[in-house]
Amino acid sequence: MFINEVCKITGLTKKAIEYYEEKGLITPRIEENGYRNFSSEDVVRLKEISVLRKLGLSIPEIRSVMDGENKKASLAKVKYQKDLELQQYDKKQELLSQLIEGENIEKIIEQLEELEKQQTIKEKLLNAFPGYYGYFLVLHFGRFLNEKILSGEQEIAYNNIIEFLDNVKTFKIPPELREFFEDAICFVDDELMESTIAEVVKAIENVDDYIEKNKDVLEQYIAYRSSEEYKQSLAYKIQNLLLEFHRTNGYYDVFIPNMRKLSTSYDEYFKKLEEANKRFMQRYPEVSTWY
Repeated sequence: MFINEVCKITGLTKKAIEYYEEKGLITPRIEENGYRNFSSEDVVRLKEISVLRKLGLSIPEIRSVMDGENKKASLAKVKYQKDLELQQYDKKQELLSQLIEGENIEKIIEQLEELEKQQTIKEKLLNAFPGYYGYFLVLHFGRFLNEKILSGEQEIAYNNIIEFLDNVKTFKIPPELREFFEDAICFVDDELMESTIAEVVKAIENVDDYIEKNKDVLEQYIAYRSSEEYKQSLAYKIQNLLLEFHRTNGYYDVFIPNMRKLSTSYDEYFKKLEEANKRFMQRYPEVSTWY
């Protein structure tokens, strides 16, 4: 179909459609007479672009969502990043007011630089993390990344993590597991991870007491994890894929040691978790095969 019809269907102007074509978001077929011929896929894509623009996404953000291998996770990452940006919105509004009132530009620059220095590790890493694997990691470790980089050791650890993530192999998911994994990624958000880690922290503070109070539930869970039903589940298959991926890509040798240097709160948590795991496996030796 030609552009006039596409305009009617999508509600977009010709200029908008041409702009999205110029940015490489759509690629209609060019006929011999020079007219653009839009496919039904182009129209669907334009509708999606229009929605994302109205929701405030930039062209680079839209491209990352539409061209990424995991659209749901890419959208979740954009939302998460915008939530972090909102935290600095008021400060930037204040700087705009200062500009309007005639504040010296050099002072504004100094304040902006200071604002950037105040970025938490979480904000810095989210900006740098590639793909949805990085988003998954920043969610998992988010509770421990609200610190700022203050020392040379932290700076080195941060750069090592960035290098690790830049070079990590793509986490490949078989087609039969992809939908399950995408739904799981989108279900997990910052609030859920925060509450989950908070529960783990509470448990490892006194693991023996936790085991005694939750003995029945834990034993039921261990029985389920050992069952054939669980071993045939999609969750089990995904977990094994992640474990193998982590074993072979340097996660335990590079990422975790540098996370401990980067975040003092994570280092403290890691030490307590190691001790808690030892105590838990002494009580239930069968769980050693889980890791």
